[in-house]
Amino acid sequence: MEHDNSPFKVIDGGKSKRSGHKATGSGITEKQARFIEGLANGLTNSESYRAAYDTSNMLPSTVHSESSKLASNPKIAARLSEVLAAKQKDRDRRNSMETVKASDRVWRNVWRLAEGSNIPPAVQQSAVALAAKMAGMLTDQVKIENVSGDSSTIEKELIERLQRLSKTA
Repeated sequence: MEHDNSPFKVIDGGKSKRSGHKATGSGITEKQARFIEGLANGLTNSESYRAAYDTSNMLPSTVHSESSKLASNPKIAARLSEVLAAKQKDRDRRNSMETVKASDRVWRNVWRLAEGSNIPPAVQQSAVALAAKMAGMLTDQVKIENVSGDSSTIEKELIERLQRLSKTA
């Protein structure tokens, strides 16, 4: 048997008793698996149905109707969810690897700037600050206080703060 990159694997090559179609181990026929693969690759219900089944003698309305019925089949919907989840997991893994590679490239360039003998000190300092920020060592902190009270208390506190600020300026 040829090896392909399809997420579907025929586990039971025997004929299904009900439909006469070859079934996979999940109780889904090969044609249903091709239909699911089409949906997972972004095809519409009708496009997926045409890719999986012989529709040469079918009206477009029949293809639409049959594809809608098949897409709403609980076994098909469940398998489609599994395939989409696996695709998303693979996409996330690839994106994570690309992020790590990009981060590594940035780190190498930052450290090259920080350690370069021909690099101006201001650039070296900026590179070290950038590296520290990337490592989470430097963060901006904003302190928010929610003070409740009557207007005279707030007025008194504002006057005190303004007086302190005017003394430091």
